[in-house]
Amino acid sequence: MKYKVLRYKKEFDPNMEFIRIEDMGAGPEVFTSDTPNLQPETATYDDLRKYMESDDYYEGLDLDWDKVELVEYELTDSGEVGADIRNKLGNYYSLVQLVELLLEEKNPDTRKTLKKLIRAEIKLGKESVEYLAELF
Repeated sequence: MKYKVLRYKKEFDPNMEFIRIEDMGAGPEVFTSDTPNLQPETATYDDLRKYMESDDYYEGLDLDWDKVELVEYELTDSGEVGADIRNKLGNYYSLVQLVELLLEEKNPDTRKTLKKLIRAEIKLGKESVEYLAELF
């Protein structure tokens, strides 16, 4: 699922930490955190700022809006990335099996067919590598 989150801009915080706004009993306070306050995907920086500046609940909030940005954040279920990687590695398992068959095959027609299948698996494998590289 995609959300929007507030974080410090890189020029103000090299770690670009997330911003959490929590009520600590005396009203809302700003903290940095590994876990962000999730905002809807439709949220915009300007609308969020206007809302927080006009809502009495956030009165006195010490947040320098020039130092923060609202960015897209993708939240994944536990195990989802692992399953995705496992599925993408299936191409390589098939590729290894096809190469093993090719090395043992003597019939030229069958070898030709196996080579076509291997080329197709190589193409899929390249796409999988590009996809996996973008995950991280």
